[in-house]
Amino acid sequence: MSTDAARTSADAATDAARTHTDAASADPASDGRDVVIDLVRAGALFVVVAWHWAFTTLRWSDDGPHVGNPIGETPGLWAATWFLQVMPLFFLVGGALHARDRRDGAAFVRHRFGRLVPPVLPLLGLAVLVALTAGVVGRVDLVRGVVLMITPLWFLAVYLVLVVITPLARRVHDRSGLWAVTAGVVAVGVVDRLTFTGRISGVVPMLAEYVLTWAVVHQLGFHLEDLRRAPRVAAWATCLGGFGLLAAGAAWWGYPPSMVGTSPDPISNMMPPNLMVVFLAVGQMGLLVLADRWLRIWSERHRDLLGTAGAWSMTVYVWHMLAFAAFWGLVVVAVGPVRSAVDGDWWLQRPVWLIGPLLFAVPLFHLTGPGRDGRRVAARSRRGNQQGPGEPGDDHVETTGRARTPGTMV
Repeated sequence: MSTDAARTSADAATDAARTHTDAASADPASDGRDVVIDLVRAGALFVVVAWHWAFTTLRWSDDGPHVGNPIGETPGLWAATWFLQVMPLFFLVGGALHARDRRDGAAFVRHRFGRLVPPVLPLLGLAVLVALTAGVVGRVDLVRGVVLMITPLWFLAVYLVLVVITPLARRVHDRSGLWAVTAGVVAVGVVDRLTFTGRISGVVPMLAEYVLTWAVVHQLGFHLEDLRRAPRVAAWATCLGGFGLLAAGAAWWGYPPSMVGTSPDPISNMMPPNLMVVFLAVGQMGLLVLADRWLRIWSERHRDLLGTAGAWSMTVYVWHMLAFAAFWGLVVVAVGPVRSAVDGDWWLQRPVWLIGPLLFAVPLFHLTGPGRDGRRVAARSRRGNQQGPGEPGDDHVETTGRARTPGTMV
C-alpha cells in the first residue's frame, strides 16, 4: 500500500515537472529571457560578418571600389541565399520583441534611440572626416570607399524608422492581427508591379519601399509567439508556404531566384527589398518555430556564450567593415592587387579572408567595445539575470505582468 502511494506520488511529481517544462517551452519569456532569439541574432550577425569578409569581391578602379559576390558566377549557388540571407530574421525577432514591450510610445522610442544611436556616432564621425578630407584633395575614389564602408548601416537606419512607428504598429496589430500583414503584403506586391513597369522610380520611392517591405516583415514578427503556441502543423504550413511562394516568385512571377544582388540579374530582391523578402521571412519564421525545441536546448546550454555575444554585438556590427577594409589595404600594399575574378584560386583564398580581418578586428573591437561594463553584462546574462545586456544595442522588453525580457538588436 505504501509502495503504491509512493509510486503515485513520484508519478505526480514527474507529471508536474513535465507540465512546468512544457509551459516554459510554450512561453519563452517565462524565465525572463528568450534564449532562442538571442541565438538567432548572434548566428545571423555571424553570417553577415562572414559574408562581408569572405564573399565580397572587391576591385578598385580610378573611380573607386566596385563590389560583387560569387553568386552570379557560380551555378546553383543562388539556392544557398535562401538560407544565408538572414536580414529578415533581424526584423522578425525585432518585431517579436517590440510586440511585448509595453512602454508608452515616447518612452519606447527614447529608450531604443538612446541605445542604438550612440554606438554608431564614432564611425559616422570618422567617415565624415575622411570623406571630407578626400573630397578636398580630389580623391573621389576614397569618398566612394568611405560610403561603401558604412553601407551596412542601412539596416540601422531602417530599423530606427520602424522603432518610431512601432507604437502605431502595435495598435494596428491589436486591432487587425494578420489582416495588417496581409494588407502590407498586397501593398508591397503593388509597388513591385509599379516598379517593374517603370511607373515609379527615383530615390524617394526606393527609400519608401525599403521602409514598407521591412515594416511588413517587422509586423509579421508580432505573430511569432502565436505561431509558437499554435499546433505544429501551422509552423509546417508557414514554412512550406513561404518557401513555396519564394519558388513561385522565381519561376513564374519575374523575380530573380537569388536573395542577394547579382550582376546578371536585371533587378535585385534586396535593393530595394521586394515581395520575395516577405516570402523568405514567412518561410524562415516557420522554420524557426519548427526548430525551436532543438535551438532552445542548445541555447540553454550556452547562455554564457550568448550573453557575451549580446554584449559585443553592436561593436561587431558597427566596426566589422572597417576591419575588412584595413585588411584589404594591407594585402594590396604587401602583396599586390587583390584577386576579384571568381575561380578556383579565389575559392582557395576564402579561409584567408574569413580569418585575416581579425588582425584588425580584435584590437578595433577591444578599443571600441563595451569593456568592463560589457563583461559585467555578460556575467549577468550567464547567471540568468532578467535585466540582461545593458550595452547600447540591447533590446530590453518591459511586459505587463512579466519580467523584463532582454536581448540584443543584432
